[in-house]
Amino acid sequence: MVASVSESSAGTRFLLYPQSPVTPGYDKPELVWISDARGSILPGPQNWRMYVVDPVSWKEPYENPYLPPFVGQKAPPVEPAPDGHFDHIDPGSHEFLGVHAFGCVARVLDVWEGYLGHRIKWHFANTYERLEIIPSLEWQNAQSGYGYLEFGFEPTAAGARDHFALNFDVIAHEIGHSILFSEIGLPRAGLSPGPDLFAYHEGVSDLCSLVGMLNFDTAMDRILRRGSGNLMALNELNRVAELADERQIRIAGNARKMSDVGQEFHDRSRPFTGGFFDALLQTYHDISVDRGLVDLPYGSIPDARGFDEDLSATYARAFEAEYDLKHFQLKAALADARDILALGLAKSWGRLDSESLTYPDAAFAVCEALQEHGHGNVAETVVECLAWREILNPNDVNLLGQDRSRSAVWI
Repeated sequence: MVASVSESSAGTRFLLYPQSPVTPGYDKPELVWISDARGSILPGPQNWRMYVVDPVSWKEPYENPYLPPFVGQKAPPVEPAPDGHFDHIDPGSHEFLGVHAFGCVARVLDVWEGYLGHRIKWHFANTYERLEIIPSLEWQNAQSGYGYLEFGFEPTAAGARDHFALNFDVIAHEIGHSILFSEIGLPRAGLSPGPDLFAYHEGVSDLCSLVGMLNFDTAMDRILRRGSGNLMALNELNRVAELADERQIRIAGNARKMSDVGQEFHDRSRPFTGGFFDALLQTYHDISVDRGLVDLPYGSIPDARGFDEDLSATYARAFEAEYDLKHFQLKAALADARDILALGLAKSWGRLDSESLTYPDAAFAVCEALQEHGHGNVAETVVECLAWREILNPNDVNLLGQDRSRSAVWI
């Protein structure tokens, strides 16, 4: 007889938007499970490592030396349903802002702790035990800081408000920074950080959001069905706006090389983000070919960066053939590719130090982590993709697992 599992161990239900609800196709939230046992998330919501505070009176955005905790008048904490879940809160209500922000943070932590294989300890834990989440300010911005997240809104063309607390991309990106600070450390005061640290932070935080989005069934189904499983189209800049409403795919689907960007760290982040996205797409397509889902040459994506019209049509035909019969198999292939690349990224952080971080070292850390977990072929793909981005030298694929201090030529 199979032992039964108690309902509480299944977690706690929340309603979350995979993208901002003003994005076409994402106007309805998805039911998700947070790993916290049912009944362990208290009114607020709050748990052992974060809590929501909803100011009633005017609150200025936090700025040093004015930091948490918030001590002004607060709205009553949002109560869970009698069964301990939070999926009963009306998505159109003000209370939903705090519930959604809390749920998104918990979701991102669940995803990345799964890849890391350990709990993430806040980098501010010596000062604050818990993260404070402010879901609503009269402020056209959002920010994360030492011990807090707070959200305003962006005005829409129609005069409404696009609340950042409802925007998974924004929340996941900001928590991505916190995860990185926890895993690779904060630069010590008075010391210069690694030359690529801030660009790496921006790029990886975008990837934290992208991977998080790809853990929603709604997003996976929508992305695959619009291209009939052909995600190479998402990597063509002239088609990204047409095929993808998702902000993170627009950011990741870029063609920037290091020679195309300057020193501003958002701009400088794009080649690393784009190279990782290239590797994700190639791995997905290679898995699809290996499983007999599409009739294409294995490993052909790197040669297709200059997609012409004929090659684009070839890929489209290969994926469109009997797509309705293989949607779920292609979805499984994309999930496997997502998990392989995300595992390599997460496991690379233990090899990095914020005070000496460079793009090449970060790239090789991913590759070495992939090799250690049995994905050497994907590690080679990562090198090929990042070499095209001018982050690595094309010959560096031969240096995986070797001493690179003298023989590698960094670009």
